[in-house]
Amino acid sequence: MEAALAPVADTLVAAAHARAQAERSLAEEDALSELASSRAEAERLLTEARAEGIQAARQEAAARLAVARREARELVLAARRRAYERLRSDAVEALEQRGATPEGRLLGTRLMALVRDRIGTTAAVRQVGPGSLAAVAESGNRRAALGASALVDQTLMSMADEIEGLWA
Repeated sequence: MEAALAPVADTLVAAAHARAQAERSLAEEDALSELASSRAEAERLLTEARAEGIQAARQEAAARLAVARREARELVLAARRRAYERLRSDAVEALEQRGATPEGRLLGTRLMALVRDRIGTTAAVRQVGPGSLAAVAESGNRRAALGASALVDQTLMSMADEIEGLWA
């Protein structure tokens, strides 16, 4: 019986080997296909991550650039403000120093007339401050004052376009 079954057993073993080989080949093909698919997916994810990284870097760079521009603008404006305040302060000081000159006394008289005109001819007018270049007029609850600071401010305001042109 053993001899009679040997060809059947050999056929079954050969069929099992063939089937195992076929299964192995299919498994290898599936593994290669899965590996190729995984590599493609990894490449896609890497490309996507690079694109997201580049976009994030661009956004970060844009944000930092905006902050740097704002800070630079603030520095420029602060420098302009300091220069303007220095100009104003120097002009007020120079005008006050000229208060004792004949031109300064004439300006003081003119300032007194201007504040009197604003309040009325019955107003009490007096000169005050350094160099007598400030005039105050009062009448009842009305009061007007003009001095070197106000004159310089009005002059600088009238020159706003020219001053702005200095920064261009």
